Amino acid sequence: MKLVNLAKKAIKFLQDAGEKGINNIELAEKLQMPRRRVYDIIAILRAAGLVESRREKGGTHVFWVSLPSIESSTVSSDATKISEKLQSQLSKLKEENNELKDKIKRLQEDLSKSGVEKVSKKQKFDSTGVVIRADKSLKITEVLNSGIEVTVKANGKGIIVEPISEDSN
Repeated sequence: MKLVNLAKKAIKFLQDAGEKGINNIELAEKLQMPRRRVYDIIAILRAAGLVESRREKGGTHVFWVSLPSIESSTVSSDATKISEKLQSQLSKLKEENNELKDKIKRLQEDLSKSGVEKVSKKQKFDSTGVVIRADKSLKITEVLNSGIEVTVKANGKGIIVEPISEDSN
């Protein structure tokens, strides 16, 4: 049998023994297990403050320590008020969260219905020349010049176009 199950049975026997307690040898017999296992259980229960033990000639006598019960009247009204306030705030936040989720869902639906793709706007520079370069790891793969228009192709997104500054001339 596992130690956990033995401990549960031992606790039951200790509680049933009441104020007179129980001898560790008697407890081992009731649990039908070796005394060394009883000592393991008692040591843990003693460390948790659940039992007290007293060495005697005939073995160790073990007593269950009754735990103080927590009564609802001992809870202060301040703690109750704070708890109620926190519960109210939590409810409001949950409500607000649900509203925001609904709003995001509506906006995503509207965006998907419109079918609008992000397209850069064409801009006219007040310049006689431009500098075109690739961003970081991007490489320019092709440049076509028709005399009216220059087409620059790259292996990804990220081409930078800037007017030539007066300083560089």
